[in-house]
Amino acid sequence: MLSHSYITFLSDFGWKGGYVAACEAVVAAITPSTRMLHVSHAVELGDIRGGGLVLARIAPLGPPAVHLVVVDPGVGTRRRAVVVHAARGDYLVGPDNGLMMPALAALGGATAAWHINTPSLRTQAGLSANELSHTFHARDVFAPAAALLATGLAPATFGQPIDPTSLVHAKEPFLETDGETTRAEIIEIDRFGNVSLALELTRSFGEISARLTVFVEGEADQGWACRRVNTFGELRPGELGVLRDSWGHACLVLYGASAAELLGARGGAIMRMVPPADELAAGPTDVPADELAAGPTNGPPDAASSSPTDRTTSGTEGV
Repeated sequence: MLSHSYITFLSDFGWKGGYVAACEAVVAAITPSTRMLHVSHAVELGDIRGGGLVLARIAPLGPPAVHLVVVDPGVGTRRRAVVVHAARGDYLVGPDNGLMMPALAALGGATAAWHINTPSLRTQAGLSANELSHTFHARDVFAPAAALLATGLAPATFGQPIDPTSLVHAKEPFLETDGETTRAEIIEIDRFGNVSLALELTRSFGEISARLTVFVEGEADQGWACRRVNTFGELRPGELGVLRDSWGHACLVLYGASAAELLGARGGAIMRMVPPADELAAGPTDVPADELAAGPTNGPPDAASSSPTDRTTSGTEGV
């Protein structure tokens, strides 16, 4: 088995408390020459789907590697600790809770999998089998396994083969379209307040109309006029738009301010997008002028002249 030159590491640990450093120290003790790429430790606490999305975006960008992935609300329970081999040549190490599955799909699919035998693993790593925490398997199980794999050690030396089809899958983000109305789950809200949806777009934007009315389901029956654009700079300050984000998903954006705040959107909510009804009247934006001036710059500074976002209100469902 070939060795890997680096390990990627993704978790929901954050940087406080030394949890990330503890895992990296364990890896360094086993294989000091192996580099570690920190993908993210800012995944929302316990957000398995969110962590999986980030890993699926990043893993294919580099060469084959060992991917240490830990978003593990079930730590210490009967959930399995696993190693999975991807068709591209990568290994993924972490809990069997669906976290790995999007990245595995992006890497060509799973070709083999092993259930980690913790005593065997720790013996191979030169660690005591008695010093195992019930709440920190990232340090005591997953980091040693990733380090051993990076050295070229075969996973069968510390794991029992399992059927890759038995791996747990996380629930897929909701997406439904009937050709006119599209309902898509919010899969990400970034630090600028841009709202990414489960709807993937081609570069031709054939999946959506040039003009839309968008609703956040479960909120007040209020629709927002939205224009399809390619860049932030095509929008006027305060104007709501939808574009194809850098990962290929439909993304609602507000030039100069937070679309999420304007819409009252939150992760996991469902956005409904429909062609605008002729009878819907335009109204002023709810974004204060001082917020527009002070909001994060998510587009070029040399924007066109100011114009309010159109907000529409309808008493008719499914327009």
